[in-house]
Amino acid sequence: MENKNNSHNFFDHDTKRNPRIEYKTTPCKALQIPIQEYMLVECNQGIELETLPSTSLSLDIIIKGKISMHQQDGSIRDLPKAVIFGIARRSFKFTFADKTLLFVVIFNPGYAASLIKKPLNLLFEKFIALEELFDTQKVNNLVDTIKNKKSYEQMVEIIERFLLEEIEPCLTDNIINESIVKIKNRNGIISVKELTSGLPISRDTFEKRFRAKVGTTPKQYINIIRFRNLFLSNYTKDNLTEIALKAGYYDQSHFIKDFKASTGRLPSKFL
Repeated sequence: MENKNNSHNFFDHDTKRNPRIEYKTTPCKALQIPIQEYMLVECNQGIELETLPSTSLSLDIIIKGKISMHQQDGSIRDLPKAVIFGIARRSFKFTFADKTLLFVVIFNPGYAASLIKKPLNLLFEKFIALEELFDTQKVNNLVDTIKNKKSYEQMVEIIERFLLEEIEPCLTDNIINESIVKIKNRNGIISVKELTSGLPISRDTFEKRFRAKVGTTPKQYINIIRFRNLFLSNYTKDNLTEIALKAGYYDQSHFIKDFKASTGRLPSKFL
């Protein structure tokens, strides 16, 4: 399992101030289509972490410790031990208690429906306890079994056993999968009109299929990819106007508005 202190899942990559260790590994061959990767986040000290907007649904299991989520109304809510997180356009702030270990299963875009038998778009910027989708005893057994394993490799084996039992083959939607690839290859600098040009289906049908497969609208997904690209590129040396143009925004004002909507802060305070 690869050790990566820096990732593109959290805003703060200062591991001296926010000490944590992230481990990542790829799924077994049988799960490589629906699952993108596994990530373990190990925090020995209590910290606060803020996530980047996400492009994939995830299954999160708190193996030990506690994680609390900061709500928009200012309240704080403790997360269940096992949850499904939907795609999010905005960032979320979490508090990790001392000695917390989090296991995250990140789905490939368009494939979470193979496990989650619920309209994925209803999970946009929301989470649902895993026991609302599966038998409570089965979920408790999964969490307890993982907790009793001493190595991360053994934890992965338990998760994969559960996934192999529960994931059902779903029909591949080549049109939607190809559109996801196009959006990523263009770093989100593409319009829905361009995506649907020349397709054998109407724009309305395309958008309905996209929402069902991906968990959000194509426009929202484009915006998320474009925004996340800011943190994958070395834009911080540029001024805000140059950053905005390189990221595909029409002008600086649209960029600032979008940045604040996603993070609650101005780009000058972060970039």
